[in-house]
Amino acid sequence: MSKETKKTLLGVLGGMVVMLLIGFLPPETEMMTRQAWQYLGCFGFLLVCLISGALPDWVATLATMFWILVFKIGTVASVTSQFSGTTVWLCIGVFIMSIGINNSGFMKRLALWVLTKFPGTYAGQVSAMMLAGIITTPMIPSSYAKTSIMAPLIGQVCNAVGAEPNSKAARGLWFANFMGTYILGIAFMSGSAFVALMIGFMQGLTFTWGSWLKCTIVWYIVGIVLTYVYCAILCKPKEALSGDVSFLKEQYNNLGPVTKKEKQGIIIVLVAIVLWLTQSIHGVDAGFVAIAADVAFFACGPITAPDANAKGQWTLVVFIGGILGVANFMSSTGVSAWLATILGPIFAPIMSSPYIFVPCLCVITFVLRYAIVSQTCMLTMMIAIFGPLMEAHGMSMFILVFVEWLCGTYWNTTYGNPSVVGFVQMTGEHCITDFKCAQKASYAYMVITIIAMTASVPLWHALGMC
Repeated sequence: MSKETKKTLLGVLGGMVVMLLIGFLPPETEMMTRQAWQYLGCFGFLLVCLISGALPDWVATLATMFWILVFKIGTVASVTSQFSGTTVWLCIGVFIMSIGINNSGFMKRLALWVLTKFPGTYAGQVSAMMLAGIITTPMIPSSYAKTSIMAPLIGQVCNAVGAEPNSKAARGLWFANFMGTYILGIAFMSGSAFVALMIGFMQGLTFTWGSWLKCTIVWYIVGIVLTYVYCAILCKPKEALSGDVSFLKEQYNNLGPVTKKEKQGIIIVLVAIVLWLTQSIHGVDAGFVAIAADVAFFACGPITAPDANAKGQWTLVVFIGGILGVANFMSSTGVSAWLATILGPIFAPIMSSPYIFVPCLCVITFVLRYAIVSQTCMLTMMIAIFGPLMEAHGMSMFILVFVEWLCGTYWNTTYGNPSVVGFVQMTGEHCITDFKCAQKASYAYMVITIIAMTASVPLWHALGMC
Protein backbone atom coordinates (compact mmCIF):
# COMPACT_ATOMS: atom_id res chain seq x y z
CA MET A 1 0.00 0.00 0.00
CA SER A 2 1.47 3.34 -1.04
CA LYS A 3 2.02 6.24 1.33
CA GLU A 4 -0.59 8.31 -0.50
CA THR A 5 -3.19 5.53 -0.22
CA LYS A 6 -2.53 5.21 3.51
CA LYS A 7 -2.92 8.96 3.89
CA THR A 8 -6.25 8.86 2.08
CA LEU A 9 -7.60 5.92 4.06
CA LEU A 10 -6.50 7.33 7.42
CA GLY A 11 -7.89 10.76 6.61
CA VAL A 12 -11.26 9.42 5.45
CA LEU A 13 -11.56 7.01 8.39
CA GLY A 14 -10.56 9.79 10.79
CA GLY A 15 -13.19 12.03 9.24
CA MET A 16 -15.84 9.34 9.62
CA VAL A 17 -14.93 8.81 13.26
CA VAL A 18 -15.24 12.56 13.91
CA MET A 19 -18.54 12.62 12.04
CA LEU A 20 -20.05 9.78 14.07
CA LEU A 21 -18.78 11.09 17.41
CA ILE A 22 -20.18 14.57 16.79
CA GLY A 23 -23.33 13.28 15.14
CA PHE A 24 -24.46 10.82 17.82
CA LEU A 25 -22.70 11.38 21.16
CA PRO A 26 -23.78 14.90 22.24
CA PRO A 27 -27.29 15.06 23.74
CA GLU A 28 -30.06 16.91 21.93
CA THR A 29 -30.88 20.36 23.24
CA GLU A 30 -33.43 23.03 22.44
CA MET A 31 -31.00 24.58 19.95
CA MET A 32 -29.25 21.44 18.66
CA THR A 33 -31.48 18.62 17.42
CA ARG A 34 -30.03 15.24 16.48
CA GLN A 35 -30.16 16.32 12.84
CA ALA A 36 -28.19 19.47 13.68
CA TRP A 37 -25.50 17.38 15.41
CA GLN A 38 -25.38 15.07 12.41
CA TYR A 39 -24.91 18.00 10.07
CA LEU A 40 -22.13 19.34 12.29
CA GLY A 41 -20.58 15.87 12.16
CA CYS A 42 -20.72 15.92 8.36
CA PHE A 43 -19.07 19.33 8.38
CA GLY A 44 -16.39 17.93 10.70
CA PHE A 45 -15.82 15.10 8.21
CA LEU A 46 -15.33 17.70 5.47
CA LEU A 47 -12.79 19.70 7.48
CA VAL A 48 -10.79 16.60 8.46
CA CYS A 49 -10.56 15.48 4.83
CA LEU A 50 -9.58 18.96 3.64
CA ILE A 51 -7.06 19.75 6.38
CA SER A 52 -5.41 16.31 6.17
CA GLY A 53 -5.33 16.41 2.38
CA ALA A 54 -6.82 12.92 2.32
CA LEU A 55 -9.09 13.87 -0.56
CA PRO A 56 -9.03 16.67 -3.14
CA ASP A 57 -11.34 19.57 -2.24
CA TRP A 58 -14.01 18.63 -4.76
CA VAL A 59 -13.99 14.93 -3.84
CA ALA A 60 -14.27 15.73 -0.11
CA THR A 61 -17.21 18.00 -0.88
CA LEU A 62 -19.01 15.31 -2.91
CA ALA A 63 -18.44 12.82 -0.08
CA THR A 64 -19.94 15.29 2.41
CA MET A 65 -22.96 15.78 0.18
CA PHE A 66 -23.38 12.00 0.19
CA TRP A 67 -23.35 11.85 4.01
CA ILE A 68 -25.91 14.67 4.21
CA LEU A 69 -28.22 12.53 2.08
CA VAL A 70 -27.48 9.38 4.12
CA PHE A 71 -28.48 11.13 7.36
CA LYS A 72 -31.53 12.61 5.60
CA ILE A 73 -30.45 16.13 6.51
CA GLY A 74 -31.37 17.24 3.02
CA THR A 75 -32.71 15.96 -0.27
CA VAL A 76 -30.90 15.61 -3.58
CA ALA A 77 -32.67 18.76 -4.75
CA SER A 78 -31.61 20.81 -1.73
CA VAL A 79 -28.03 19.59 -1.53
CA THR A 80 -27.46 20.33 -5.24
CA SER A 81 -29.52 23.52 -5.37
CA GLN A 82 -26.49 25.78 -5.76
CA PHE A 83 -25.60 24.23 -9.10
CA SER A 84 -28.53 26.12 -10.59
CA GLY A 85 -27.56 29.37 -8.90
CA THR A 86 -25.84 32.49 -10.17
CA THR A 87 -22.45 31.73 -8.64
CA VAL A 88 -21.85 28.42 -10.40
CA TRP A 89 -22.93 29.81 -13.77
CA LEU A 90 -20.74 32.87 -13.28
CA CYS A 91 -17.81 30.53 -12.62
CA ILE A 92 -18.56 28.42 -15.70
CA GLY A 93 -18.90 31.57 -17.79
CA VAL A 94 -15.64 33.21 -16.73
CA PHE A 95 -13.62 29.97 -16.76
CA ILE A 96 -14.55 29.26 -20.38
CA MET A 97 -14.25 32.94 -21.29
CA SER A 98 -10.67 32.86 -20.00
CA ILE A 99 -9.88 30.09 -22.49
CA GLY A 100 -11.16 32.19 -25.38
CA ILE A 101 -9.24 35.27 -24.27
CA ASN A 102 -6.03 33.28 -23.91
CA ASN A 103 -6.47 31.51 -27.25
CA SER A 104 -7.22 34.75 -29.10
CA GLY A 105 -3.74 36.04 -28.22
CA PHE A 106 -4.58 39.70 -27.73
CA MET A 107 -3.63 39.68 -24.06
CA LYS A 108 0.03 38.96 -24.80
CA ARG A 109 0.02 41.66 -27.48
CA LEU A 110 -1.42 44.20 -25.05
CA ALA A 111 1.07 43.31 -22.30
CA LEU A 112 4.04 43.54 -24.66
CA TRP A 113 2.79 46.85 -26.05
CA VAL A 114 2.76 48.33 -22.53
CA LEU A 115 6.25 47.00 -21.76
CA THR A 116 7.70 48.62 -24.89
CA LYS A 117 6.69 52.09 -23.69
CA PHE A 118 9.15 52.22 -20.77
CA PRO A 119 12.94 52.63 -20.59
CA GLY A 120 15.30 49.85 -19.61
CA THR A 121 15.99 51.26 -16.14
CA TYR A 122 14.98 49.50 -12.94
CA ALA A 123 12.33 52.11 -12.11
CA GLY A 124 11.10 52.09 -15.70
CA GLN A 125 10.66 48.33 -15.79
CA VAL A 126 9.01 48.18 -12.36
CA SER A 127 6.49 50.70 -13.68
CA ALA A 128 6.08 48.73 -16.89
CA MET A 129 5.58 45.40 -15.14
CA MET A 130 3.02 46.80 -12.76
CA LEU A 131 1.14 48.79 -15.40
CA ALA A 132 0.98 45.80 -17.74
CA GLY A 133 -0.80 43.86 -15.02
CA ILE A 134 -3.10 46.71 -14.03
CA ILE A 135 -4.22 47.40 -17.61
CA THR A 136 -4.96 43.77 -18.46
CA THR A 137 -6.55 42.97 -15.09
CA PRO A 138 -10.13 44.24 -15.62
CA MET A 139 -10.43 42.47 -18.98
CA ILE A 140 -9.00 39.04 -18.24
CA PRO A 141 -10.79 36.83 -15.68
CA SER A 142 -8.02 34.22 -15.58
CA SER A 143 -5.37 35.20 -13.04
CA TYR A 144 -3.37 32.10 -13.98
CA ALA A 145 -3.27 33.04 -17.68
CA LYS A 146 -2.19 36.63 -17.01
CA THR A 147 0.57 35.64 -14.63
CA SER A 148 1.79 32.71 -16.74
CA ILE A 149 2.12 34.83 -19.87
CA MET A 150 4.11 37.53 -18.10
CA ALA A 151 6.40 35.29 -16.02
CA PRO A 152 8.96 34.43 -18.76
CA LEU A 153 9.16 38.11 -19.77
CA ILE A 154 10.13 39.06 -16.20
CA GLY A 155 13.16 36.76 -16.34
CA GLN A 156 14.23 38.25 -19.66
CA VAL A 157 13.89 41.78 -18.29
CA CYS A 158 15.95 40.92 -15.19
CA ASN A 159 18.71 39.60 -17.42
CA ALA A 160 18.56 42.63 -19.72
CA VAL A 161 18.78 45.30 -17.00
CA GLY A 162 21.39 43.40 -14.99
CA ALA A 163 19.31 42.41 -11.97
CA GLU A 164 21.08 39.47 -10.32
CA PRO A 165 18.98 36.32 -9.74
CA ASN A 166 17.40 36.26 -6.25
CA SER A 167 18.37 39.89 -5.63
CA LYS A 168 16.11 42.59 -4.23
CA ALA A 169 15.81 44.02 -7.72
CA ALA A 170 14.69 40.68 -9.19
CA ARG A 171 12.15 40.30 -6.41
CA GLY A 172 10.86 43.82 -6.99
CA LEU A 173 10.34 43.24 -10.71
CA TRP A 174 8.58 39.92 -10.10
CA PHE A 175 6.36 41.22 -7.29
CA ALA A 176 5.32 44.32 -9.27
CA ASN A 177 3.89 42.16 -12.01
CA PHE A 178 2.56 39.37 -9.78
CA MET A 179 0.46 41.81 -7.78
CA GLY A 180 -0.93 43.40 -10.92
CA THR A 181 -1.77 40.20 -12.76
CA TYR A 182 -2.72 37.81 -9.95
CA ILE A 183 -3.80 39.67 -6.81
CA LEU A 184 -5.22 43.08 -7.75
CA GLY A 185 -7.56 41.59 -10.36
CA ILE A 186 -9.89 40.64 -7.52
CA ALA A 187 -10.97 44.29 -7.42
CA PHE A 188 -13.02 43.56 -10.57
CA MET A 189 -15.73 40.98 -11.19
CA SER A 190 -14.14 40.42 -14.60
CA GLY A 191 -10.58 40.43 -13.23
CA SER A 192 -10.50 37.09 -11.45
CA ALA A 193 -12.53 33.90 -11.44
CA PHE A 194 -12.03 33.83 -7.66
CA VAL A 195 -14.55 36.67 -7.36
CA ALA A 196 -17.38 34.30 -8.28
CA LEU A 197 -16.22 31.88 -5.59
CA MET A 198 -16.17 34.63 -2.97
CA ILE A 199 -19.62 35.94 -3.89
CA GLY A 200 -20.98 32.44 -3.50
CA PHE A 201 -19.80 32.35 0.11
CA MET A 202 -21.43 35.69 0.92
CA GLN A 203 -24.78 34.11 1.77
CA GLY A 204 -27.15 35.70 -0.72
CA LEU A 205 -25.39 39.01 -1.38
CA THR A 206 -25.53 40.08 -5.02
CA PHE A 207 -23.26 42.42 -6.93
CA THR A 208 -23.02 44.11 -10.28
CA TRP A 209 -19.64 44.88 -11.88
CA GLY A 210 -19.85 48.45 -10.57
CA SER A 211 -21.08 47.64 -7.06
CA TRP A 212 -18.27 45.12 -6.58
CA LEU A 213 -15.66 47.70 -7.63
CA LYS A 214 -17.26 50.24 -5.29
CA CYS A 215 -16.59 47.86 -2.36
CA THR A 216 -13.01 47.05 -3.38
CA ILE A 217 -11.74 50.37 -4.74
CA VAL A 218 -9.92 51.57 -1.60
CA TRP A 219 -8.18 48.20 -1.16
CA TYR A 220 -7.24 48.33 -4.85
CA ILE A 221 -5.76 51.84 -4.80
CA VAL A 222 -3.90 51.35 -1.51
CA GLY A 223 -2.60 48.01 -2.80
CA ILE A 224 -1.26 49.65 -5.97
CA VAL A 225 0.45 52.48 -4.10
CA LEU A 226 2.06 50.30 -1.42
CA THR A 227 3.16 47.69 -3.94
CA TYR A 228 4.85 50.36 -6.03
CA VAL A 229 6.55 51.84 -2.97
CA TYR A 230 7.85 48.41 -1.96
CA CYS A 231 9.09 47.47 -5.45
CA ALA A 232 10.41 50.84 -6.65
CA ILE A 233 11.89 52.09 -3.38
CA LEU A 234 12.46 49.28 -0.85
CA CYS A 235 13.67 46.79 -3.47
CA LYS A 236 15.63 49.39 -5.43
CA PRO A 237 19.25 48.23 -5.89
CA LYS A 238 22.08 50.38 -4.56
CA GLU A 239 23.70 50.57 -7.96
CA ALA A 240 21.80 52.01 -10.90
CA LEU A 241 20.56 49.28 -13.23
CA SER A 242 19.94 49.88 -16.90
CA GLY A 243 19.92 47.73 -19.99
CA ASP A 244 18.73 47.20 -23.51
CA VAL A 245 15.12 46.00 -23.51
CA SER A 246 14.67 46.33 -27.25
CA PHE A 247 13.98 42.58 -27.33
CA LEU A 248 10.52 43.47 -26.03
CA LYS A 249 9.88 45.56 -29.14
CA GLU A 250 11.23 42.72 -31.25
CA GLN A 251 8.85 40.26 -29.62
CA TYR A 252 6.01 42.70 -30.11
CA ASN A 253 6.91 43.26 -33.77
CA ASN A 254 7.23 39.50 -34.29
CA LEU A 255 3.55 39.16 -33.47
CA GLY A 256 2.87 40.83 -36.79
CA PRO A 257 -0.38 42.60 -37.66
CA VAL A 258 -3.35 42.15 -35.36
CA THR A 259 -4.95 38.84 -36.32
CA LYS A 260 -8.61 38.15 -36.91
CA LYS A 261 -8.77 36.10 -33.69
CA GLU A 262 -7.29 38.96 -31.70
CA LYS A 263 -9.80 41.42 -33.12
CA GLN A 264 -12.61 39.03 -32.28
CA GLY A 265 -11.29 38.60 -28.75
CA ILE A 266 -10.98 42.36 -28.18
CA ILE A 267 -14.51 43.04 -29.44
CA ILE A 268 -16.07 40.21 -27.40
CA VAL A 269 -14.32 41.29 -24.19
CA LEU A 270 -15.18 44.99 -24.67
CA VAL A 271 -18.85 44.17 -25.29
CA ALA A 272 -18.88 41.94 -22.19
CA ILE A 273 -17.34 44.71 -20.06
CA VAL A 274 -19.92 47.23 -21.31
CA LEU A 275 -22.73 44.79 -20.46
CA TRP A 276 -21.23 44.19 -17.01
CA LEU A 277 -20.96 47.92 -16.38
CA THR A 278 -24.59 48.49 -17.43
CA GLN A 279 -26.05 45.49 -15.61
CA SER A 280 -28.25 47.73 -13.45
CA ILE A 281 -29.89 49.03 -16.65
CA HIS A 282 -30.50 45.87 -18.67
CA GLY A 283 -30.74 43.44 -15.74
CA VAL A 284 -28.95 40.51 -17.40
CA ASP A 285 -27.05 38.44 -14.84
CA ALA A 286 -23.24 38.80 -14.95
CA GLY A 287 -22.82 35.04 -15.29
CA PHE A 288 -24.96 34.92 -18.40
CA VAL A 289 -23.12 37.88 -19.91
CA ALA A 290 -20.02 35.68 -19.60
CA ILE A 291 -21.96 32.73 -21.07
CA ALA A 292 -22.96 34.92 -24.04
CA ALA A 293 -19.28 35.83 -24.49
CA ASP A 294 -18.45 32.10 -24.44
CA VAL A 295 -20.98 31.48 -27.21
CA ALA A 296 -19.39 34.28 -29.24
CA PHE A 297 -15.92 32.78 -28.74
CA PHE A 298 -17.21 29.37 -29.85
CA ALA A 299 -18.91 30.87 -32.89
CA CYS A 300 -15.80 32.81 -33.92
CA GLY A 301 -13.39 29.92 -33.32
CA PRO A 302 -11.03 30.89 -30.44
CA ILE A 303 -12.69 28.20 -28.29
CA THR A 304 -13.32 24.62 -29.38
CA ALA A 305 -15.15 21.83 -27.55
CA PRO A 306 -11.87 20.02 -26.71
CA ASP A 307 -10.54 23.31 -25.24
CA ALA A 308 -13.59 23.66 -23.00
CA ASN A 309 -13.39 20.02 -21.89
CA ALA A 310 -9.65 20.11 -21.17
CA LYS A 311 -9.33 23.58 -19.64
CA GLY A 312 -12.75 24.29 -18.15
CA GLN A 313 -11.71 23.75 -14.49
CA TRP A 314 -14.74 21.53 -14.01
CA THR A 315 -13.53 20.08 -10.71
CA LEU A 316 -13.45 23.62 -9.30
CA VAL A 317 -17.01 24.16 -10.54
CA VAL A 318 -18.08 20.94 -8.77
CA PHE A 319 -16.34 22.08 -5.59
CA ILE A 320 -17.94 25.53 -5.64
CA GLY A 321 -21.47 24.24 -6.24
CA GLY A 322 -21.03 21.47 -3.70
CA ILE A 323 -19.46 23.49 -0.90
CA LEU A 324 -22.10 26.20 -1.21
CA GLY A 325 -24.80 23.54 -1.03
CA VAL A 326 -23.22 22.02 2.08
CA ALA A 327 -22.81 25.43 3.75
CA ASN A 328 -26.48 26.23 3.15
CA PHE A 329 -27.55 23.69 5.77
CA MET A 330 -25.64 25.46 8.52
CA SER A 331 -28.45 27.98 8.87
CA SER A 332 -31.44 25.68 8.20
CA THR A 333 -30.32 23.11 10.79
CA GLY A 334 -29.78 25.77 13.45
CA VAL A 335 -26.04 25.12 13.72
CA SER A 336 -25.14 28.72 12.83
CA ALA A 337 -27.36 30.07 15.64
CA TRP A 338 -25.83 27.62 18.11
CA LEU A 339 -22.28 28.56 17.02
CA ALA A 340 -23.15 32.23 17.44
CA THR A 341 -24.27 31.55 21.01
CA ILE A 342 -21.09 29.61 21.82
CA LEU A 343 -18.55 31.75 20.00
CA GLY A 344 -20.16 35.16 20.47
CA PRO A 345 -18.76 35.83 23.96
CA ILE A 346 -15.33 34.54 22.94
CA PHE A 347 -14.89 36.78 19.91
CA ALA A 348 -16.92 39.74 21.15
CA PRO A 349 -13.79 41.80 22.06
CA ILE A 350 -12.32 41.69 18.54
CA MET A 351 -15.72 42.12 16.85
CA SER A 352 -16.69 45.17 18.85
CA SER A 353 -15.32 47.39 16.07
CA PRO A 354 -14.44 46.71 12.40
CA TYR A 355 -11.21 48.63 12.99
CA ILE A 356 -10.26 45.89 15.46
CA PHE A 357 -11.88 42.94 13.70
CA VAL A 358 -10.37 43.46 10.23
CA PRO A 359 -6.68 43.51 11.24
CA CYS A 360 -7.29 40.74 13.79
CA LEU A 361 -8.92 38.57 11.11
CA CYS A 362 -5.87 39.18 8.92
CA VAL A 363 -3.49 38.04 11.66
CA ILE A 364 -5.60 35.00 12.61
CA THR A 365 -5.66 33.91 8.97
CA PHE A 366 -1.92 34.40 8.56
CA VAL A 367 -1.24 32.21 11.59
CA LEU A 368 -3.71 29.43 10.77
CA ARG A 369 -2.64 29.16 7.15
CA TYR A 370 0.64 27.62 8.30
CA ALA A 371 -1.34 24.56 9.45
CA ILE A 372 -4.27 24.59 6.99
CA VAL A 373 -2.95 23.90 3.52
CA SER A 374 -6.12 24.46 1.49
CA GLN A 375 -7.15 28.08 1.03
CA THR A 376 -10.74 27.07 0.34
CA CYS A 377 -10.73 24.93 3.47
CA MET A 378 -9.50 27.93 5.43
CA LEU A 379 -12.30 30.08 4.04
CA THR A 380 -14.91 27.41 4.80
CA MET A 381 -13.70 27.08 8.38
CA MET A 382 -13.54 30.81 9.06
CA ILE A 383 -17.06 31.29 7.71
CA ALA A 384 -18.24 28.54 10.05
CA ILE A 385 -16.60 30.35 12.98
CA PHE A 386 -17.32 34.01 12.25
CA GLY A 387 -20.21 33.82 9.78
CA PRO A 388 -22.92 33.40 12.46
CA LEU A 389 -21.54 36.43 14.33
CA MET A 390 -21.33 38.95 11.49
CA GLU A 391 -24.96 40.09 11.42
CA ALA A 392 -25.13 40.40 15.20
CA HIS A 393 -22.18 42.80 15.09
CA GLY A 394 -23.56 44.78 12.16
CA MET A 395 -20.96 43.61 9.65
CA SER A 396 -21.55 42.32 6.13
CA MET A 397 -20.43 38.85 5.05
CA PHE A 398 -18.54 40.66 2.27
CA ILE A 399 -15.99 41.86 4.83
CA LEU A 400 -15.40 38.39 6.25
CA VAL A 401 -15.06 36.62 2.90
CA PHE A 402 -13.08 39.36 1.11
CA VAL A 403 -10.57 39.85 3.92
CA GLU A 404 -10.24 36.13 4.58
CA TRP A 405 -9.63 35.15 0.94
CA LEU A 406 -7.04 37.85 0.26
CA CYS A 407 -5.16 37.12 3.48
CA GLY A 408 -5.21 33.40 2.74
CA THR A 409 -3.52 34.00 -0.61
CA TYR A 410 -0.07 34.61 0.88
CA TRP A 411 2.84 32.26 0.03
CA ASN A 412 4.99 32.04 3.17
CA THR A 413 5.35 28.30 2.57
CA THR A 414 5.71 26.25 -0.61
CA TYR A 415 2.90 23.91 0.45
CA GLY A 416 0.49 26.74 1.30
CA ASN A 417 0.27 28.21 -2.20
CA PRO A 418 1.72 25.86 -4.86
CA SER A 419 0.48 28.13 -7.67
CA VAL A 420 2.90 30.88 -6.64
CA VAL A 421 5.75 28.36 -6.58
CA GLY A 422 4.90 27.53 -10.17
CA PHE A 423 4.74 31.19 -11.20
CA VAL A 424 8.16 31.81 -9.64
CA GLN A 425 9.66 28.88 -11.51
CA MET A 426 8.23 30.18 -14.79
CA THR A 427 10.45 33.27 -14.56
CA GLY A 428 13.48 31.11 -15.35
CA GLU A 429 17.05 31.16 -14.13
CA HIS A 430 17.54 34.94 -14.44
CA CYS A 431 14.92 36.06 -11.90
CA ILE A 432 14.07 33.96 -8.83
CA THR A 433 15.54 30.48 -8.42
CA ASP A 434 15.36 30.32 -4.63
CA PHE A 435 11.83 30.39 -3.17
CA LYS A 436 13.14 32.19 -0.06
CA CYS A 437 13.52 35.27 -2.25
CA ALA A 438 9.84 35.18 -3.22
CA GLN A 439 8.97 34.40 0.39
CA LYS A 440 10.26 37.82 1.45
CA ALA A 441 7.76 39.39 -0.93
CA SER A 442 5.04 37.40 0.83
CA TYR A 443 5.85 39.15 4.11
CA ALA A 444 5.53 42.47 2.30
CA TYR A 445 2.20 41.30 0.91
CA MET A 446 0.98 40.55 4.44
CA VAL A 447 1.77 44.09 5.58
CA ILE A 448 0.23 45.63 2.46
CA THR A 449 -2.93 43.55 2.94
CA ILE A 450 -3.44 44.55 6.58
CA ILE A 451 -3.00 48.25 5.74
CA ALA A 452 -5.20 48.12 2.62
CA MET A 453 -7.99 46.20 4.39
CA THR A 454 -7.99 48.50 7.41
CA ALA A 455 -7.96 51.54 5.14
CA SER A 456 -11.12 50.15 3.48
CA VAL A 457 -13.14 50.17 6.73
CA PRO A 458 -14.33 53.81 6.39
CA LEU A 459 -15.62 53.04 2.89
CA TRP A 460 -17.38 49.89 4.07
CA HIS A 461 -18.92 51.90 6.91
CA ALA A 462 -20.15 54.53 4.45
CA LEU A 463 -21.71 51.75 2.34
CA GLY A 464 -23.53 50.37 5.38
CA MET A 465 -21.45 47.20 5.56
CA CYS A 466 -20.25 47.79 9.10
